[in-house]
Amino acid sequence: MHYVGKDIVHRGAALELDPQKLESSLAHSARKNVRKAQGFGFEISRAVGTPEELSALRALWYFPEDPNFPEAIGEEDALYLARLEGELVGGMILVAVGTHYFLNNLLANDRGKAGQLQALLLWNAVHDLADSAFTYIDIGASYRPNLQRFFQKWRSFDYPILFNPPERLPQISFLPFHRLAKTSGEADDAKIRAFCQGRPYTILPSRDIALEVARDRGLEVRESTVPTPDASEVELVDLVQLLPVAHGALLVGEEIPIKDLWIDHGCYDFVKTESLGRVLSAAADDWTDLCAARLLAWQSLAAFFERDDVEVAQATAFPTTFAIRVASTEALASRYSTFGVDARVEDGVLHLPCHQELNEAEIEYVYAIYRGHLNLCSAWTPTGVRGRLTVGT
Repeated sequence: MHYVGKDIVHRGAALELDPQKLESSLAHSARKNVRKAQGFGFEISRAVGTPEELSALRALWYFPEDPNFPEAIGEEDALYLARLEGELVGGMILVAVGTHYFLNNLLANDRGKAGQLQALLLWNAVHDLADSAFTYIDIGASYRPNLQRFFQKWRSFDYPILFNPPERLPQISFLPFHRLAKTSGEADDAKIRAFCQGRPYTILPSRDIALEVARDRGLEVRESTVPTPDASEVELVDLVQLLPVAHGALLVGEEIPIKDLWIDHGCYDFVKTESLGRVLSAAADDWTDLCAARLLAWQSLAAFFERDDVEVAQATAFPTTFAIRVASTEALASRYSTFGVDARVEDGVLHLPCHQELNEAEIEYVYAIYRGHLNLCSAWTPTGVRGRLTVGT
């Protein structure tokens, strides 16, 4: 059987290139391994990556025929070679990705492993690259328990990562409506009017209906995410963009008599009007918390993406999407759709869902998809070769 999973959110490890933070973030066992290696007599040097150096290093790799082993070293990449009594016993290849390094290869022969060389190579890189333009080493995530434990012992921070779409996709939409829910309480005109900034209003079944009614009545309308204080024009607020409802719109600044909606426009739906009235009344009570929850979703996404030097569009008071400018926006938008996440590209900017109904797991899922795209392993050729497996602590 050739099983390929990688379709559940995993945790990757990142090692900051800051020697002062290294001592506090490093696990006790990792520090112990470094001290052992420091007394073993290894000599570590930075190398340019000649064909001879890479060939010698490849011979030490657990699978020398690995098609993913680098054939050359880029100008910004970092290669370290380690020798013991003149013998090449291991090395490390770091590949530059934006403003961080990706740990492409970390290897040692039996003599190197006996002296915990891998630990010393990472320790050395943090000190050697501390003044570089790069901020951290992406150590990565492994699906081998023993290797994952090693990675996590070296993490300054971890991050969610996902390579393949799950068999059952979530549905993470631009809209906050996820599931049906009963509405309780009573519609309160005073609360709805306060929500509408003290202006008259009309509840309608949908945005399209609202536009048609406004056109038939000769009203000039401006579409707005939320009602605007002191607005002079009639505003159209699409409630499905704002609240977890499947329908509804508001014309703010215009109160249209029910008789006109029934006779002239044929669109008065008293069931939806009463239901939406209850929802709007409840939203008016919770408006501060609702706005805070939506902004928190934006801030949580930004905290993930900004670590990768992604250009994040500034948040508004009530963000409707999370917008980023990255390379390969169209490819990323397509990738997101295959994972069950809404995405669109406008003027070279990728827009992702951002609203108050997103939970922590969904926010991590959205970032994990991008991180899987960013990770160089996503483009590797499967070899079918499995390393040594150990379980337990």
